[in-house]
Amino acid sequence: MGKFKPAKPKGKKLPGKPGAVPCVVVVLSGMVLLSLLFYLVMSSFQK
Repeated sequence: MGKFKPAKPKGKKLPGKPGAVPCVVVVLSGMVLLSLLFYLVMSSFQK
């Protein structure tokens, strides 16, 4: 029987993850907005 070898890409380097940077920006901006909202709600109750 023949031996099977795993397929390897031939010299082409695939780009890393092009959608990772916008995803990180969206997640961080969401966290900032939620923390700002939480701060405003908590500060309004102390008055």
